[in-house]
Amino acid sequence: MELFESRRKKFLRGFLLLFPVLLLILACILFVAGISHTSGQALQKEQDALEKTLKASAVRTYALTGEYPEDLSQILRDYHITYDKSKFVVEYVPNGSNLLPSISVIALSSSTKGGSAS
Repeated sequence: MELFESRRKKFLRGFLLLFPVLLLILACILFVAGISHTSGQALQKEQDALEKTLKASAVRTYALTGEYPEDLSQILRDYHITYDKSKFVVEYVPNGSNLLPSISVIALSSSTKGGSAS
């Protein structure tokens, strides 16, 4: 029978008591990191989809009327496009009636890498 525990046994017993807590903390960190990564990917896909839709709408207007829309509000109104203005800023620069306008969708969230798409 041992009257005194060695330091090694004390450490191992303490570690075994804390192991479930450390495992739970690690699982929570991995869960939050996974959710954050997925959210960033969803925002990037939403940004790309909005930009493609706006460009396709401008080309469709050109095919129907023979000239590109003069401003963004015309595209939004004619094709009933809506987007979350708290998430994105749309830059629409017309280059003339017969040249494709420059359309950029910029995410306002700092979670996306790069922050803009051209």
